[in-house]
Amino acid sequence: MAYERHRALSDRELWLLIAQSSYGDTYRPLNLRGAVLKGADLAGADLTDASFALADLSNSNLEGANLSGAFLAEANLKGASLKGANLTGAVLSKANLSEALLSEVDFTDAKLDGADLSRSDIIDSDLTRADLSLTLIHSSNLTRANLFKANLSGADFSGSDLLEANLAKAFLNDTVLTNVKNLERTIGYKG
Repeated sequence: MAYERHRALSDRELWLLIAQSSYGDTYRPLNLRGAVLKGADLAGADLTDASFALADLSNSNLEGANLSGAFLAEANLKGASLKGANLTGAVLSKANLSEALLSEVDFTDAKLDGADLSRSDIIDSDLTRADLSLTLIHSSNLTRANLFKANLSGADFSGSDLLEANLAKAFLNDTVLTNVKNLERTIGYKG
């Protein structure tokens, strides 16, 4: 019989932790490594430099949240909504972001190597200089996504839509572009 982890903190308790971590003269980033936070509502929260490594944030609402510099390696964000979130410089290595709403997200300089972004909406997101090496991005919508100077080495974009995406100066070594829609309508692609 498989062991299922249950959510231990309510949304109210989470917001109290966030407030306590940023209260006073010394800022202490929140550490929720391995926490079960399925369906949490953290919209607009300041989670700068927080650690959510191995945490389960599936189906959570993180719209407009500030996760700049956050550590989310191997976190489960399947089905989460991060629309308009700031993930500048965040580490999401091997994270599960499949079926997530990632529109208008700032991923500038983020590490998403080995992550799964399959079946996600990544419309109008900024992935400038992001590391997406060995990332799965199957059947995702990257309309107008900015991938300027992004590392896409070994990434698999099979079946994704790249309408007006900016691929200028992106690293495309061994990138899989099978059945990609609108590849001819991208910016900077020289296939």
